[in-house]
Amino acid sequence: MDNPEKRPFEKNTKNYTFKYLQFASSLISGYDGAEPFHLYFKKYFSANKKHGSRDRKQITALCYDFFRLGHGVSGQVSLHEKFLLGIFLCESAPSSLLASLKHEWNEKITKILESKLELVKEIFHSKIVFPFNESLSDKINLAQFALSFLKQPKLFIRIRPGKKISVLDKLKKANFSFEKMNEQCIAFAHNEKVTDILSIDKEAAVQDYNSQRVGEFILKYGTFARNVEKNNSPINVWDCCAGSGGKSILAADILKNIQLTVTDIRSSILQNLHKRFASAGIKNYQSFVADIASKKMPPIDSSFELIIADVPCSGSGTWARTPEQLRFFKEEAIDRYALLQKNIIKNVTPHLQDNGILLYITCSVFKKENEDNVDFIAKTFQLHLLEAEYLKGYEMQADTLFVAVFRKESIGH
Repeated sequence: MDNPEKRPFEKNTKNYTFKYLQFASSLISGYDGAEPFHLYFKKYFSANKKHGSRDRKQITALCYDFFRLGHGVSGQVSLHEKFLLGIFLCESAPSSLLASLKHEWNEKITKILESKLELVKEIFHSKIVFPFNESLSDKINLAQFALSFLKQPKLFIRIRPGKKISVLDKLKKANFSFEKMNEQCIAFAHNEKVTDILSIDKEAAVQDYNSQRVGEFILKYGTFARNVEKNNSPINVWDCCAGSGGKSILAADILKNIQLTVTDIRSSILQNLHKRFASAGIKNYQSFVADIASKKMPPIDSSFELIIADVPCSGSGTWARTPEQLRFFKEEAIDRYALLQKNIIKNVTPHLQDNGILLYITCSVFKKENEDNVDFIAKTFQLHLLEAEYLKGYEMQADTLFVAVFRKESIGH
């Protein structure tokens, strides 16, 4: 007997639009924020094989557009209506779902965002998309930052030294549409399959635009502590919260002659780093698992000319990529992150040589993680603040980062 639950998903009837909404509603209702949403929906689709690739793409887009609304919806608006509102505000191409259920919005979906916001001003207010305004740095433009959540960030790659011709040739042969941000950085629409045609980490690294801009500080200050006697020796660099090694590869490309030490609290992420380093051709390094924030941190014998501290943080400057955080992040976590960051700096600064440089980096927009911690570091440790800057990505569909540069003063200075 025919079982309707086992039938292929029917796309040739108007009913499929309601089914998409029902499946998206089920995903949203069952999600509690305990894990990144992309991992949650992968598990859901793995357990529900009835969804084809087109179905998965449509349902996933519905959910992310819903999360992008953050706290901006006001009044009595049903969950299904919020999904349709998300499509209208976050997408720019006509939608079959809107055509079936909200044709008046579908007819105007290609208009600029400001015009669309005016049309739905009775139920949506962009200024309250981001709910943590009291904790936001006053260096961040709230109106622009809030609007940035309604757009999917771009995909950025960094062309590695000597690979520009081959990378551009492959992209042109594949007929990819791209934008050159500078000589090394290329931006794509988020759905381009760049990793299918490029040798990742060998030819180019997938790295956000402002994460690449950290290289400007490495270039400016990376040899600050050099002296004549050490000119031919490798620059001793410690990437103390290395993650999968993106900043380390960046530093190696810029400084060339470099002796790397990389640490992270997660052994699994260091395994990924080893694979990336192998692809990138980086061999002159040592690595070990370490909880840098802990009093039980393993002993490190070396002193370093440059320490890169890309510290764990709220990630609030990257939430346009993970918009579920707008609904599930708890503001009290900011204090926990700020304390963790202070402990990390406390433990790494003894390993910075005189005149050595500390790069303090977060992808946060919260004052406690950035300006307040910079004040604490400058007052508590023997470090002189050289500069601090927000690398604002919300105007260009990129991440927002914060970078502060410190120099360790010589004893008796």
